[in-house]
Amino acid sequence: MRLRSVVIGLGAVAGIVGVVTAASWMNRDDDPRTVVVQMMDDGGKFRFEPENVEVRPGDIVEFVQAGSMPHNVEFVKNTAPAGVNLGQRWVGAFLTGKGEKYTVRIDGAFKPGTYDYLCTPHATLGMKGRITVKGARGSKAAQPAPPVVDEGDPSLPLIKGVHGGQEAKFTMVNGVKEFRMDVERIRWETKPGTVVEAWAFNRMIPGPTIRVNDGEKVRIIVTNKLPEGTTAHWHGLEVPNNMDGVPGISQDPIAPGESFTYEFTAKPYGTHLYHSHFNALHQEEHGLYGMFIVESEKESPELRADKEEMMILGDGPLGFVINGKEFPEVTPIQLKKGERVRVRMANLGGLYHPMHLHGGHFRVVSKDGFDLPASQQMNTLSIAPGETFDVVLQAEETGTWLWHCHVLSHVTGPKDETGVPTAAGMIGVVQIQDGKTQVAPISEHKNH
Repeated sequence: MRLRSVVIGLGAVAGIVGVVTAASWMNRDDDPRTVVVQMMDDGGKFRFEPENVEVRPGDIVEFVQAGSMPHNVEFVKNTAPAGVNLGQRWVGAFLTGKGEKYTVRIDGAFKPGTYDYLCTPHATLGMKGRITVKGARGSKAAQPAPPVVDEGDPSLPLIKGVHGGQEAKFTMVNGVKEFRMDVERIRWETKPGTVVEAWAFNRMIPGPTIRVNDGEKVRIIVTNKLPEGTTAHWHGLEVPNNMDGVPGISQDPIAPGESFTYEFTAKPYGTHLYHSHFNALHQEEHGLYGMFIVESEKESPELRADKEEMMILGDGPLGFVINGKEFPEVTPIQLKKGERVRVRMANLGGLYHPMHLHGGHFRVVSKDGFDLPASQQMNTLSIAPGETFDVVLQAEETGTWLWHCHVLSHVTGPKDETGVPTAAGMIGVVQIQDGKTQVAPISEHKNH
């Protein structure tokens, strides 16, 4: 049995906030307790046992996987007491094996009050709960530890002020376009003041954007600097079986310190992806993904535009991010009135994200790299995990327009000093200017 034990406090959050077994506070001493909550799904009933519980500072919580399906905990940020900042790693990695657990310390960052939580994929089936933090114990109680600022393992490279998805560099070797990709653990800044541990291609999230022409020969040398094996899968591309990146089927995992060379002809044209396919539930959700673009003159003329942008959605330990960043650090799409922009959209998270554009509409022209027989106008596009879409937006009305996920828990942050939830997460912005009208800065959107 494999156990995963993570010691955290609310300031660190580390992806999980735990809860404890239901118990009366009568007839107990003042010493901190170690208590357990189970994640269960037997008989088709998805639940936490217990569901509503109380804790006090100093308690230790063990959150244990007792079900047959993967479960996690998403702490609902906007239910936190006023003034509590849950940080950004408040969605936990999935626990899959029975007995896997998180260990949570209720430290001084947990202000007295109530906090709601849920299992991300099973919330609609009733897998929700609430934790109530009571005041400190008497004189015998251990002093609460100070809040922890979690920036990951300090030995890892700290990457700040960098945006992912930059064009991948290549060299031409005997007519083959050759790319080199290193896979390693880093500390990644999702927005100023928030740094999380991540796994990345070439120290950026998303990884470098690979851009080639239809029919070009491509060679990609992947070097593994992780503490475990990995592979790379070329999502949507038609490659030889031994280049598909599936461990045990098409190749052995790339061992730590080793390299593997992928070589194939780029086809079909369109918007595609790449991502880890080994321990993918952990590696991909920690940032091991990127976009693979195959260009061609054969694609629909409707896709012709003045500019091109990328929007890769992610969720999990990095938070709810667009191109590896959380609002307000998501780079805005900036247009002049009358310009057309092509946006290559993809979802490499584990959840559905309905992306809604304010102030206008876009035209969906292709899906999964294939031109649609008839394009469709929309202002809200639901993107499932693994899907890609190409959409075109015509800039008509000046101003700052949001383009955000309409699952409101994915765009909501902690309460501000007035008790109102703040804007955070998967919020993008389109700014359209005509040289005359003043465009509001992104920072003005404080409450979503």
